Amino acid sequence: MIVGLTGCFGSGKSTVAHLFEELGAFVVSADRLAHEALEKGSEPFAKIKTQFKDALDGQKLDRKKLAKIIFSDAERRKDLESLVHPYVFKRIAEEIADAEERMVVLEIPLLYETGYDQYCFTNVVVTAPEKAIWARLEEDGFTEKEIRARLAAQMPLEEKARRAHLVIDNSGSLAKTKEQVKKIWNKLDTALKGAH
Repeated sequence: MIVGLTGCFGSGKSTVAHLFEELGAFVVSADRLAHEALEKGSEPFAKIKTQFKDALDGQKLDRKKLAKIIFSDAERRKDLESLVHPYVFKRIAEEIADAEERMVVLEIPLLYETGYDQYCFTNVVVTAPEKAIWARLEEDGFTEKEIRARLAAQMPLEEKARRAHLVIDNSGSLAKTKEQVKKIWNKLDTALKGAH
């Protein structure tokens, strides 16, 4: 069973993904695979290097520089996505094929934006109040300008929540979030067992 997991920048997707993992799901992180794509030696690296010379630090990509470039220029962000996304989705398919667990949770920030939600049995969106998201990101060292730019690059959280099959409200304590994840897990696990 493939479960799509998304939210917005700072809503707590990774926390929720980790909770699913603790329950026994196999988690695939699109962010981790996107970072892999930016490493020297990856399939798209040569093309990325050519198109984003201004983000190079020697032979390596400076991820901070790259983020600055793509979050201030939508065209260049699209250019990067056109190189990174095919690689990420190919790797997701490989990881799904290798998974031995019965439930695979795909943590994909741009789940709806890329249309990948259609490949999932169910889609879960992690929400949190805007104030909490901002506080969390500022604590992580992001500036106001960076937060605005990154949030603007994604579909609004309300829209994602509207499209979701299931919503996890991550505005309370970790224990409250954990409770919701457990409920969803049990529901999906029952559906899985019923399918056999």
